[in-house]
Amino acid sequence: MKYKLIIEKSNDGYWSQVEQMPTVFSSGNSIEQLMKNSKEAIELYCEETSQKTPKIEFELVMDIQEFFMVNEYINITSLAKRIGMNSSLLRQYSKGIKFPSLEQVAKIEKAIKQIGKELSRTELQPT
Repeated sequence: MKYKLIIEKSNDGYWSQVEQMPTVFSSGNSIEQLMKNSKEAIELYCEETSQKTPKIEFELVMDIQEFFMVNEYINITSLAKRIGMNSSLLRQYSKGIKFPSLEQVAKIEKAIKQIGKELSRTELQPT
C-alpha cells in the first residue's frame, strides 16, 4: 500500500504524519531515517491493532517551502525557466513570502516529477 507521508522540517530534523493513519507520527534526522522510522511506526500500529502489515511504500507530501528546504540543491532559476515561470516569483514561493495558486503548484509539481523521471532513466558512464 502507498501511504502519504506528510513531512515538515524542524530545527532538529524532520517529522511526519501518515495521512491514512492520523495517529501515526514519526521523526528523523534525514528523509531516509524518517521513512524508516515511519515504516516501523506503521508496522507497530498494525501489530497493536491486529491488522495485517501491508507492503509499505511512501508518497512524500510537503508544501513548496518545505520542498525547497529539503531539496536545497535544486536550482530555482533553472527550474523556473524550465516551466516558464518568473524565477523571482518561484524564489518567493520557496521562502514562503508568497503562496502559489493550485494551478502554479500543479505546474511546479509536474516539472519536478518530469525531472525525476528523466534522472531515473539516466545512466552514468565512467570516464
